[in-house]
Amino acid sequence: MTDGPGTTGRRRLLPRAVLAGALALGAAAVPGGAGAVVGGERAGGEHPFVASVFLRGDGAGAGGGADSHRCGGSLIAARWVLTAAHCVLSGGEAIDAAVLGVRVGSPDRTRGGTEAGVRRIVVHPGHSPATRHADLALLRLDRAAGQEPVALSAAPPAPGDAVRLVGWGYPSGRDRELPAGLRRVDTTVTADADCVAGTEDDLTEGDFCHSPEPGTGSCNGDSGSPVLRFEEGRWRQLGVVSRDLNADPERVDCGALPGVSPGVPHHAGWIADVIGAG
Repeated sequence: MTDGPGTTGRRRLLPRAVLAGALALGAAAVPGGAGAVVGGERAGGEHPFVASVFLRGDGAGAGGGADSHRCGGSLIAARWVLTAAHCVLSGGEAIDAAVLGVRVGSPDRTRGGTEAGVRRIVVHPGHSPATRHADLALLRLDRAAGQEPVALSAAPPAPGDAVRLVGWGYPSGRDRELPAGLRRVDTTVTADADCVAGTEDDLTEGDFCHSPEPGTGSCNGDSGSPVLRFEEGRWRQLGVVSRDLNADPERVDCGALPGVSPGVPHHAGWIADVIGAG
């Protein structure tokens, strides 16, 4: 690792919308190994629950243009997509749900699968933009998606757990074009101490630390995408991509420092309450 947790400066996993003018189960080894979304490889259709959250209109067309991708997400119920809170906030307030669309069920973010509008945005009530706490939001779709939702993990993450990140973010901080094809990266959960640097990007309650290997992790555009763990023969969602540890974009590339994600098991009660209320 080129720089450790004490690095000064900042590089956060913020949603990069490149459209002009746009706003308790045991873990097993990950099957079908992937390379290191940064330094990773193309994913196929094995994760049909992964969603692209995109901006609608302003020249993007009803289905969004090739450059309208805002963040990733995951289908966790027929009408609900889980993503990161910072993906749907502007100035600390939720953006208009009508400007967002979702495509789920296709490894190509520009076509295929099911496309739906967003009827309602529910940001975690404990989310703090200042501390990054509870960086979660739920999107209520305007119609049911036909794909099978991802199961949510009930067991908290533990150091050494094998996990997979998937998303349409930049393959590196040097890239200027988002991939159309979904990418994946296999990595591990690491100790909480690896994600404590005394900055606002540190872990907060309910977060976990991952991607300790240099050149492995996420980049802009991957925010909101699921962190997956293979449990008893199926993929379950363990977390949501939020940010990486404090880093300087002039010196540290995407994936150079560990990532921080809110854990789904820790926030399971809130998720269940929102979906249950419709």
